[in-house]
Amino acid sequence: MFRPLPFNLRENAEKGQEILGKALETVMEHSFNPFDKVGGMLFPFRVDVVDSENSYELFAELPGFTKEAIEVSYNEDGRLKIKAERVDSEESETKYLCHERKAGIFERSFLIDDVDEAAVSVSYEAGILHVTLPKLEVKKSCRVFTIQ
Repeated sequence: MFRPLPFNLRENAEKGQEILGKALETVMEHSFNPFDKVGGMLFPFRVDVVDSENSYELFAELPGFTKEAIEVSYNEDGRLKIKAERVDSEESETKYLCHERKAGIFERSFLIDDVDEAAVSVSYEAGILHVTLPKLEVKKSCRVFTIQ
């Protein structure tokens, strides 16, 4: 089973409050099409997930990040976490005419409970993170019991 987790408020209430605060701040700052901006904060990067017979394949758009800035983890409770960090330039003298690329930590979590974690593979090319999550083999044998 595969489920995206939009918020992880139980484990990190502060992050949830921060996201909500940023979303409200953006709505107040931009009267034009605020929902596009809010959606970008709730889901900081786009993901496609393919469910094939033997594995899940996840493709995440992470353009402009280096491999070293991306962390993929899978823990024992079946939670896959993708975390990427972009550092903001410290040049305070820069006068932007348009400043849309955000800096900070971008993170998404997914609940996937039937994965062979020893066989997970991760690659990153041309701004696309590709995670292959092989499914655990399900025993398909059938045992017939004799009635006595």
